[in-house]
Formats: sequence, structure tokens, C-alpha cells
Amino acid sequence: MAINIRTENTNGRSSTTCTFCRGTHSISSCPKINEYAIEGAKLPFSERTFRQHYAMQYVELKSNRSAKRKASAKKCGYCKGSGHSRRNCTLMEEHREFLNKANRVWRKIYAIKSVELGFAPASLIKYEEQMGYNYGSGTYDREEKMYLIGSELPTNLSVFALATDHNLKQVIKIPAVGRNRPFSFRQLTTDTDCEKPLGGGGYYYNDGNRGAKVITKSTYQYSDEWINGHCDDIDFVLKKWDKDRIERDILNSIRKRLIPYASQMGLW
Repeated sequence: MAINIRTENTNGRSSTTCTFCRGTHSISSCPKINEYAIEGAKLPFSERTFRQHYAMQYVELKSNRSAKRKASAKKCGYCKGSGHSRRNCTLMEEHREFLNKANRVWRKIYAIKSVELGFAPASLIKYEEQMGYNYGSGTYDREEKMYLIGSELPTNLSVFALATDHNLKQVIKIPAVGRNRPFSFRQLTTDTDCEKPLGGGGYYYNDGNRGAKVITKSTYQYSDEWINGHCDDIDFVLKKWDKDRIERDILNSIRKRLIPYASQMGLW
């Protein structure tokens, strides 16, 4: 599942239900289980109900686990170091600053190249579509068509288009008026210098397209608010991933693909 669509479906998961009282919360935050435990503690063993026994055992187990956690040394879930947690991990904050800078630079390059190559909003382009297979020539027929790129930016554009994990890669889909499906990013950047610095590597289907011909360049102005805006994806990965995964799935790609290209443009 790409990062940018993680909030658009629940992956089949149902809402939370307490296994003790069947309320719409988890058992760890259930108010009734503590009440049953207190009531059971006041009664002789033989007079307690099954639910009171269960509640007492659960509360005791939870208390013992909490005491063990307090007694053990803190270990950071991000860098695996001891003596601190994610909340005050200096390495995580360094990576946050780095990712925020990389996202701003990525968006600046996207803004520049989208106008140049014809995938900015309101660009008028000519694109050679692959049509049906021609058995006489033994090749696919091709037809040039004119498209106006949609006026809205693709959802949640971010530097995570460079992610190496296919299931988490930011998917860039570019809407076009008169086309029954959006363009993929690579269809409009084939064999250009920005293809990998903006879209990363990996396998993708190539139907022999040769990019788009820009008929009328867009005059769309990307706002500073969008370029420098907050990226929710960064907060998400720093909360959920550890440093090893961050390095493997995004930081290495930024260092290898984005920074050298941005440096040539004077943006890093």
C-alpha cells in the first residue's frame, strides 16, 4: 500500500471492540474491568463470578507488566539505543530535518520540471498513445492525441516517490482531460534527466512511449505554501519505522538520486 493512500482504506479491519464488555474501545482502556476487579477483591474466592476472576487476573497481570517496564532501562524504538525513547532521540530529529529539507527540494524540482516537460496543471501536450495490435505490420499502431493536464495537483506529492519499497512508494498519477485514465509519472518523463531523481528506480511497464510534446506551457504557479508545506508522510514513517528501514527505503535513495541532481541545479 502506497503511503499516500494509507488513509483511504482500512485494509478490511473492523472498528475496535473490547473483549471484556464489548464496548467500542480496547480492553486496556476498559473502565468496567477495573470495577469488576475491585468488586471481586472484596468477596471470598468461592463467591466471585467468572468475570470478576478474569478482571482480577487481567488487572494483576497488567500491573506486573507495567512494573517490569519501569524497572527495565529505556530503549529507543527508532535507533535502538538505550537511555532514551523516540520522543527525545537526537538521530530521529536529524533524520526529520533531513527529510523535510529533501521534501522541499524535491517539490521545487517537481515544480520546475513539470512546467518544462508538460505535466504541470493546465499544460497542453501532444502524446503518442499505443493503440491496438496490427497483425499486418506485426507492431502496435500508435496515434497522437492532444491532452490538457488537469487543474489539480496529484494527491500528496512528496519525496516518498523515491521510496524503494514498492508497497510504500508514493504513486504519482497525473490527470488529463479527455483521457480515461491518468498518466503515470514515467509516461511523461521517459528518458529525461529528472526521471530517476524525481521518481526513483524499480521495474515499470513501458509501452514504448517517448514522453510528451509540450504544445503550450503551463503558467501555473506552485505556491511557497505547497513547496515548504508540512509533509504528513514524514511524521508517519518516523512514528512507525526504525532507522534501519528509513535508511533502506528512503534515505539511501535520496542521497543516491536526489542530492546529486539537486546539487547540479543549485538547490542543495
